[in-house]
Amino acid sequence: MSVLINASNLHTGGGLQVGISFLYEASRLNSRDLGLLNVVVSNEVHEGLTQIGVNMAIFGSYEIIDTFGFEALYSKLNHKVKEYELVFTIFGPNYLRVKAKKEIVGFAQLWILNFDNPISQKMSFLSRHVLRTKFYIQWLFFLRADHYVVELEHVKKGLIQSKGIDAEKVSVVYNTVSSLYLDKSKWKSINIEKGTEEISLGIVTRDYPHKNIGILPAVGQILESKYNLKVHFYTTLNELEWSARDDFFKMYVSTVGSLSPEQCPSFYQQIDGVVFPSLLECFSATPLEAMVMTKPLFASDRGFVRDVCAEYALYFDPLDANDIAHKIARYFNTGSNRTEHLEKAKNHALNFSSARSRAEKYLEVIQEQMKG
Repeated sequence: MSVLINASNLHTGGGLQVGISFLYEASRLNSRDLGLLNVVVSNEVHEGLTQIGVNMAIFGSYEIIDTFGFEALYSKLNHKVKEYELVFTIFGPNYLRVKAKKEIVGFAQLWILNFDNPISQKMSFLSRHVLRTKFYIQWLFFLRADHYVVELEHVKKGLIQSKGIDAEKVSVVYNTVSSLYLDKSKWKSINIEKGTEEISLGIVTRDYPHKNIGILPAVGQILESKYNLKVHFYTTLNELEWSARDDFFKMYVSTVGSLSPEQCPSFYQQIDGVVFPSLLECFSATPLEAMVMTKPLFASDRGFVRDVCAEYALYFDPLDANDIAHKIARYFNTGSNRTEHLEKAKNHALNFSSARSRAEKYLEVIQEQMKG
């Protein structure tokens, strides 16, 4: 068996965390088959694995190669894939010029399945056309895959119904919170400089349009004027993303900067709740992370949240700042003890899936595809 795990294109966000978690859990399985796995990682994945003490020598080979989007067409990794019977790219698309004999690709690009959404509908004709072209090209690269791995059933259904992909070519492997949330010894502390607000809400996010964080200052303003609640929102935007935001946004929202996975639990510890106004996801670990950290979760009333959180989130219309403010105010003004509910939410999140079972299922898919 000659298998390559490709994590060369994971640099930020949830994909980076999944890549680190998968390789960490795989290294702990004590399986003789691990010596048959060859691994290529980005510098960011390597740094994350190093910080949590992963023994890279357990894999057949281990190399650091960075690929970025279409630049992968010219990466030296193109010469390496020829050596392998199967390549598993944890999250695609795989932009390598050379195709392996068999390719498994993680699919988590809901824009390809649902382009006509509230975000694209607000765009100018030109911007919409450019973006549609971008995702069309991405799909052409996804089409080269022999098998797809998705994180929830609704994504598999979308690939089958919207793109005509054979159901046998799609495996569902649930995402989960990283096991580091269960091991406080691996947590790294950060210091959030808070203001005089009564309530602090936060979200671990990049400033992607579908994350919909632009609605937060309007929510903060309504909470202050209508409900007499001083609420401030904390994000993890990087310097470039933060500099692009206007003064009104910065009145109600702050950033602590980009965080490593090991710093995220400390971020959650220091806030009073998590707000998740996303409009479009295949899957996000943020709701599960909020519940595992026993924080109230205010989240979009969308299938991709309800499928994961069931009755344990406080749902709102993500396009309606008044509704978001109302749900937040109602929660904090009630004053009842919700410890039992938060503990039930935590247990639900822990039982949804585990990092270990995800790693095992990834490896099962690889083994099945090698046999097939």
